Amino acid sequence: MINLKNLQYQLWGLLIIALYACEPHSDEKDIVGASLVSLNYDQEISVKIDSILSIMTLEEKLGQLSQLNNAGDKHIDSTTVNAVRKGEVGSLLINRRSFYSIEERNFYQKLAVEESRLGIPIIFGHDVIHGFRTIFPTSLAQSSTWSPDLVEKGAEIAAREASAQGVDWAFAPMVDVARDPRWGRIAEGYGEDPYLNAVFGAAVVRGFQGKDVSAPDRVAACMKHYVGYGAAVGGRGKQFTDISKRTLHEVYLPPFKAGIEQGALTVMTAFNDINGTPATAYTYGIREVLKKDYGFQGFVVSDWDAVKHLLWHGIAADTTDAAQLALNAGVDMEMKTIFYKKLKEALAEGTVAIETIDDAVKRILYVKYKLGLFKRPYIEKDNTRELFLSDTHRKEARKMAAASMVLLQNNNDVLPVPSGTQSIAVVGAFAQERDVMGWWKSTGKFKDVITAFDGIKSNAAEGMEVTDKVTANTAYIIACVGEPSRFFGESRNRADITVPAEQVDFLKSLQKYKKPIVLVVFNGRPLDLSNVTDLTQAILLAWHPGTETGNALADVLFGQHNPYAKLTASFPRSVAQVPVYYSRRNSGNPNGNKYIDLSGEPLFPFGFGLSYTTFEYSSLKIEQAKMPVNGELKLSVIITNTGSKEGYEVAQLYVRDLVGSTTRPIKELKGFQKVLLAPGESKKVNFVLPTRELAVFNADFEPVIEPGKFYVWVAPNVTGGLKGEFEIAGNFNAQ
Repeated sequence: MINLKNLQYQLWGLLIIALYACEPHSDEKDIVGASLVSLNYDQEISVKIDSILSIMTLEEKLGQLSQLNNAGDKHIDSTTVNAVRKGEVGSLLINRRSFYSIEERNFYQKLAVEESRLGIPIIFGHDVIHGFRTIFPTSLAQSSTWSPDLVEKGAEIAAREASAQGVDWAFAPMVDVARDPRWGRIAEGYGEDPYLNAVFGAAVVRGFQGKDVSAPDRVAACMKHYVGYGAAVGGRGKQFTDISKRTLHEVYLPPFKAGIEQGALTVMTAFNDINGTPATAYTYGIREVLKKDYGFQGFVVSDWDAVKHLLWHGIAADTTDAAQLALNAGVDMEMKTIFYKKLKEALAEGTVAIETIDDAVKRILYVKYKLGLFKRPYIEKDNTRELFLSDTHRKEARKMAAASMVLLQNNNDVLPVPSGTQSIAVVGAFAQERDVMGWWKSTGKFKDVITAFDGIKSNAAEGMEVTDKVTANTAYIIACVGEPSRFFGESRNRADITVPAEQVDFLKSLQKYKKPIVLVVFNGRPLDLSNVTDLTQAILLAWHPGTETGNALADVLFGQHNPYAKLTASFPRSVAQVPVYYSRRNSGNPNGNKYIDLSGEPLFPFGFGLSYTTFEYSSLKIEQAKMPVNGELKLSVIITNTGSKEGYEVAQLYVRDLVGSTTRPIKELKGFQKVLLAPGESKKVNFVLPTRELAVFNADFEPVIEPGKFYVWVAPNVTGGLKGEFEIAGNFNAQ
């Protein structure tokens, strides 16, 4: 639908671009202005943006920088209606349990496009984290698949469902590297490793945005939380963080860089402060690194009330001060609060420059153009009925859920359940629990969830009895335990990360039956499972698998899916070890950094996961043991399926720089390959690692490749595998 009024204003704007210099600007020489970078938009979009900007009032500009939260019970809010009509709303945050109808979304959009002076469309944002109506496993679970293709497909389905309901913008992926399982939001990211967060974050960006983000079934991605949120002291969410510049660049920034390189259109700031500067006022991170060094062309949005938090942090004296601090730091849009209206005062006081405001407006308009909102502002057709929970979407959710389940223990090959088993008892707190969609569940509904009991019962072989009680006839006990969604998520940090005591007592009570016990753990974080490993023959980590929980669980238990998932976060043997992660730097005296009363190693290490078959690694071959600085490490290994079942193995590539200008991690993940092998089959698995991937930051924080010797491993997890050596000769800047 063409808005003639909007078109007229744009054409008029084209004629007066030359007059833009006449726009009111302060003549003050001492204005505090932000360091702006050039916006390299294509000419057509630049002309359109400049034409609109040239005729905007200050109030309309500040309106574009505001995201209102329309979360009340009233579907049509008069305050919001008036603000939209006046052109003072850039985005609406859809944040209600009673979700927007398409009609309501179009109502607000019509106010913006057809009744506001300039007709600038609104962008509608929503927390689409791991599914919209069809809910997939939590993000931490998704990373355990080690399958970027599955994760990208899941994001594509989420985008398809969300966009059909009127969502333009998803607040995901979360790529906060997290190494403290006490932190409630560890479930939303992709584990403890920067490389994996980069790989899966990029996959979600591709899934959401596709090749053409303006397509009707795509949404804008939002990389979050920028930056270092996962490093909160004590795992207490919104606490401060102390992060060295080196750790910032080597651990916490790379996943964001990867997402920007994939074209992510937006970035969200974090709640934490970084070494004394709140993330929402972090000029170095936002303006210098994100916008200048990474060349980010989209816009930055604050997290919920984060501009207001600058008052609580104690760095802003009042609302005007908070607004100018955030905008000057590079935060283009404010979520929920409306402090940015105070930028009018800041402009008059000379603490903000009009150029800084204009830069933020341009970035927001750019994203709206990229999304196609100017051409296609409305949802013209309601196809939600055919999309939501479709057979295709459920099939993909089931596939991913099964692929994310990690087999941690399988004594005497008790799994898979033998086909001739006569009776199974599915018991425990989570046997018939529908609260297994994680803390963020968007529009997912409990009634749509397949419970563990129902999934196992409906997928059992003919003649197999499935009961909810242990009887004399029971041959196998499936004990379902774990933590409900209220135990993890935002502001849901836990000091005790063991299985709840009453569930452990229940597990102990099952010992009297002297039957094989399979423990299925539904969790949102790495747990200390040391108090249950001796009470069960098998442990299957199910996470919170989403809509298809029971069906996916049945696929794994009955052997329709042979597990290949592997951990992307270390599981401690005690909370006293935390943080425990694999890529720690070595110390000057490795024997002196241990506990005298507890092993320093995790209970289950990074990269660990069992299969119903076994694999053997052999014949590690390095093509060129001494390489130039601009070369490639090429190596191969033979992997053989030594068991009796077909299965996937995830081979992991780790390296260690033995001598460098700074201390280096004892191991760093640099690649992985998933290979399918029939029983007895062997395959050669090749890895190619460009030397640029081995770059480190020098004293000036420029990436350089340092010469010297390296260890390399190809392994089933971080603790084993085959080890080799190679050397890099020479030195050069890796930029």
